[in-house]
Amino acid sequence: MLTAGVMVVVLGTESVLVAPYARRAAGQLAHVRPMWLLLALGAEMASMMAFARLQRLALGTGGLRVALGSAVATVFGGNALGATLPGGSLVSITYRTRRMRSWGASVPQIGFTHAATGVLSTIALVVLAGAGKTLAGDGSQLARIAVHVGVICALTSAALVLIHHAAVLRRPVNALLRLWRRVRRGSVGDASAEGLLDELAAMHPPARFWVRGFGFALLNWTCDCLCLLAVCHAVGARPALGTVLLAYTAGVAAASAMPLLPAGIGALDAALVLALHHGGVASGTAAAADLLYRTITPGLVGVAGWVLLLRQRRRSARGERSCDSACTVPTAPSTSPTASLAGWRR
Repeated sequence: MLTAGVMVVVLGTESVLVAPYARRAAGQLAHVRPMWLLLALGAEMASMMAFARLQRLALGTGGLRVALGSAVATVFGGNALGATLPGGSLVSITYRTRRMRSWGASVPQIGFTHAATGVLSTIALVVLAGAGKTLAGDGSQLARIAVHVGVICALTSAALVLIHHAAVLRRPVNALLRLWRRVRRGSVGDASAEGLLDELAAMHPPARFWVRGFGFALLNWTCDCLCLLAVCHAVGARPALGTVLLAYTAGVAAASAMPLLPAGIGALDAALVLALHHGGVASGTAAAADLLYRTITPGLVGVAGWVLLLRQRRRSARGERSCDSACTVPTAPSTSPTASLAGWRR
């Protein structure tokens, strides 16, 4: 109810603010330049591919090899869920976690993948924001941005050092397990905790992983920003690159501040329109660019993601039917841990 109330308030406020510019925006959308629109679509596809490559690279650090097509389909599916459901970012992470488990990823591999992609994406976005401020003529914030990047890198390094000295973590982990057993009134957990810590300690991402991962993260944000730049040109605007970078990073920050809103609806749009208008773009043109950008993402990206999700669901249903018809035995179902894990992964 709280999420629905927030969405109603945000969308209602946005409708009131955007209504005066809606007619002008619709008129400009009727004269979209096809070449720039195609460039925007290509840039958004490259952005999705870059994020899929980043997650695939992180999983490969733990020894898991994932087909690029499967990784791309998972990214599209996660974006579709995140763009259409309340609390979409959490739903998207849950979906991607389940997909990684279906590929055979362990808990440490999944945790490392989420953490590494989050850290690298954050650093890349901060760097992109710094580039926008520099191009806009404001270099006073570069030292602050450098400090932010340094703090993130220092915390990440400290976490890696702590993980590689897993003996330090055993006491707090065992304390948490004792508390868990009291709540659950069970006796499981000791062996799995030891194995988890050993697997974490065994992960040694090389330096080239961080370099390549940062490249993919930066490419992901940059291509998405280029999509915004292309749609601005498609509706007749000619904003400076620094203006587009600042508007884009402001929109991403606004959407991140309200993670329960699917695709940052309302918050991201208001930030984009206001930032573009502040950079010299007419209000109606800025609204048209935002509408076209949001038609591509999450619009077309979400549609493609839901198509892939439905295909995955049909394949899973066919696999279950074939197993039911081919694996019928007159004995009781197995209750071994391996069988339970296989069923859970499917």
